[in-house]
Amino acid sequence: MENKRVQHNSNKQQTQSKVWYKEPWPWLLMAGPAIVVVAGFATYYIANTRGDTLVSDDYYKEGKNIELQLERDEAAVKQHITAQVLVSPDNDQAKVFISGQFDPQETINLLWIHPTQKEWDQTVVLKRDEDVPMSGDKVTYSAVFKPLHPSNHWYVRVEDAKQQWRVQDKWIVSQGNSLNLAPMHQQMMPQKSS
Repeated sequence: MENKRVQHNSNKQQTQSKVWYKEPWPWLLMAGPAIVVVAGFATYYIANTRGDTLVSDDYYKEGKNIELQLERDEAAVKQHITAQVLVSPDNDQAKVFISGQFDPQETINLLWIHPTQKEWDQTVVLKRDEDVPMSGDKVTYSAVFKPLHPSNHWYVRVEDAKQQWRVQDKWIVSQGNSLNLAPMHQQMMPQKSS
């Protein structure tokens, strides 16, 4: 009889369950929706604090501007203008060699255009290296600018200040610190507002 009582008490203890909040399953089941709510608030915060710099305010104006931009490429082709840009390892200086039929005394700009972050774009006036003799028809220029933000690629453009011609290309940073710029015809590139 004593043996039956002990067995009955042990069965009673086994059937008693813990309080719900001491069980792992309710917490595991509630974790999913809780994570989604936190992620939703984080997404809402990011969307409201960062502007979308990829969207243009004036599509019509930019559409009319495309023809003018193509004329600048055509002018560079007619003048046989090309450029080579050598970027320093610190991404804060460059040597630019420009060849073709252009006036070396005119103001020439080097533009760094980030594909997604407009606030990282830079325009630098090139300084002609007078002490470096011309090599053939190549004119040497120097540029010092703010260090470029880390990125997989940049759009690089060299143009005259009067915006009569331009040469440009996409610089993939992992492929080295040298790039050749030529007039663009087919490649799409974001237009830098002047």
